[in-house]
Amino acid sequence: MLTVLLVLGAWEGAVSALGIRPIILPRPSQILWDVVARRGLLLQHLWPTLWQCLAGFLLAAGGGMALGMLITLSASARRAIYPHMVAFQMIPKVAVAPLFILWWGVGGTSRVMLAFFISFFPMVVNTAAGLAGADPDMVRMARAFTATRGQIFRKVQLPSALPFIFSGLKISSTLAVIGIVVAEFVSAQEGLGYLMIFSQGLMDTTTMLAAILVLSLLGLVLYGAICLLERLCVYWQEPA
Repeated sequence: MLTVLLVLGAWEGAVSALGIRPIILPRPSQILWDVVARRGLLLQHLWPTLWQCLAGFLLAAGGGMALGMLITLSASARRAIYPHMVAFQMIPKVAVAPLFILWWGVGGTSRVMLAFFISFFPMVVNTAAGLAGADPDMVRMARAFTATRGQIFRKVQLPSALPFIFSGLKISSTLAVIGIVVAEFVSAQEGLGYLMIFSQGLMDTTTMLAAILVLSLLGLVLYGAICLLERLCVYWQEPA
């Protein structure tokens, strides 16, 4: 917190001392005042960004964990799916945004799908790595006690994978926010990304930075909620 205050203070002082115009770089106090003064407008555009971000993130979380489990438990599925998924991940995300609009229209569905597409891969990789990294001695001991494959998965592999899964959730949450903003840049009539583009056209740098601040707070709240859930679920691990 002290570092943030020092950076903001230096920013405020530098802009005032150098006489930088607000159209180039407004002071932090101006940005905060704009957030308060235009809170109605920001909240209006926050809602579509929020629900689309959550929808894309939840789809990526559920689908990524399911596919990660599949390619870990089935060698044939891993050979059939994983190489193609890695190759698909190499595609630039901005390049597929027009295709998503063509397939799903200009509404919220295309933006949700782009957020899902961007945040899906980390969930698959982290889930698979966590399940594959289970302690082999624990697995052998469970087999020695005649545990079934399902019991080994539930009692040994899944608890071992939870820290990896939550790491994937943290990464995917930030990528989902990025995906929504990219989609709103391409096609939207509402949302914080649209507000930023609209403000750019008006040369309103203060409102642009206010929208970025609200987006950052949205990402922090989502990230913090995942950290809290991690502390509740992975209770045996010391919090970082």
